[in-house]
Amino acid sequence: MRTELATAVAGQGRLVLLGGEAGIGKTTLARDLSREAVALGCRVLIGHCYDLTNPPPYGPWLDLFEGSQSLPALPAPPAAFAGGALAAVTDQAALFAEVRRFLAELTANDPALILLEDLHWADQASVDLLRHVGPHLRHWPLLLLATYRADELSRGHPLSRQFPALVREADGFRLDLRRLAVDALRALISERRLARQDEDRLVAYLERHAEGNPFFATELLRTLEEKELLRRTENGWSLGELDRVLVPSLLRQVIDGRVARLGETTRQPLAIAAVIGQEVPLALWSEVAELDEQALLDVVDGAVEAHLLDAERDGTRVRFVHALTREALYESVLPPRRRTWHQLVAEVLLTSTDPEPDALAFHLQEAGDPRAWEWLVKAGDRAQRAYAWLTAAERLRTAAALLDGVAGKDRMRCQLLYRLSRLQRFSDPAGAIGALDEAGLLAARVGDPVLAAEVQWHRGNLLFYA
Repeated sequence: MRTELATAVAGQGRLVLLGGEAGIGKTTLARDLSREAVALGCRVLIGHCYDLTNPPPYGPWLDLFEGSQSLPALPAPPAAFAGGALAAVTDQAALFAEVRRFLAELTANDPALILLEDLHWADQASVDLLRHVGPHLRHWPLLLLATYRADELSRGHPLSRQFPALVREADGFRLDLRRLAVDALRALISERRLARQDEDRLVAYLERHAEGNPFFATELLRTLEEKELLRRTENGWSLGELDRVLVPSLLRQVIDGRVARLGETTRQPLAIAAVIGQEVPLALWSEVAELDEQALLDVVDGAVEAHLLDAERDGTRVRFVHALTREALYESVLPPRRRTWHQLVAEVLLTSTDPEPDALAFHLQEAGDPRAWEWLVKAGDRAQRAYAWLTAAERLRTAAALLDGVAGKDRMRCQLLYRLSRLQRFSDPAGAIGALDEAGLLAARVGDPVLAAEVQWHRGNLLFYA
């Protein structure tokens, strides 16, 4: 990794794809490399992906450009990404050219590192833009580092499909992190200066319960210290009787124990934050949890102290320290209550001036709210305007599925299936024809000869050119 950074700083940009299972250390390694990059005079920009059923088009890039606007002396972001929301895109080629312009200006005087985190949650358009940028990196002193969970990439995932092209076209470097071996676990605890017998016991304990996962191991060590079973004494460190510990079989139990120590007044607000998402706007959290500013800040202070949350520099948001932390809290909420909280989040978002359609559609879907399909269509419209056709197709496909069997919605479902077929006619001709077949049946059912004719005409074209 340092070699790739040095090569980029020297003027030959590099693409690094850093993968591994959840908690294996990707984020820690990426952040450590970012700090080294800063020491070498690099500008560092970070874009995050978030765990949404429907990730927004160009999500990590939008997050990256939004963050760049708060930093001094950086070039203007591409017009479509300015203001923290994706504007209408009239020309995809022009959008990509604007991104290249930004990167060229960013690195005109100083090298840079761009970190795109958690691309296993990215949409097709985000990966397409990454692939487009890749071959141009050699012109700039820029390291583009992308992280992903290898165990969450199916064969059909956009990033999984693009791996060969990313490595080939950009001469990219792919690194998959593995679990810690016994020697690495021993190095992890070496600073505690335990007696050899106690060190062996602790290593065996971590090996058995963390299974080589660095995040799990770190959390277990922190739990042992909190319970004073691993503690500093006048003569060094001492280790208590580990057989007496009710060891968490899953990280969720570690997180639950830490939350419980904060008190019941903190548990529910943190669970609500987990429902909101990986990044939590304080204003939204306050309204959904029905907490005044001081009460919410008390929760934030305790959660930050317990290493559950990190506060963003702008003071308006917090983030869970790790996706696993948020997932553990989310899974601890019973489904009926989870559904209710998703509904509350959606209702608050609906009162905002310009709701984010993908986020709103996600919460409405999780709440089982029949309005979800409308916001999926709006999200699809936005994605289509940005030339993120496959993302748009996925939104419309989901919306059409939600309308299946809903009384009075056959015409709308027919129109959505027709639009879906148009969007995927190049990427999935067979799927497009299947959508048209279903649309044809719906057009006949609602008795619309014009719509039926459009469907059949488009189907004929697809069959002719297939």
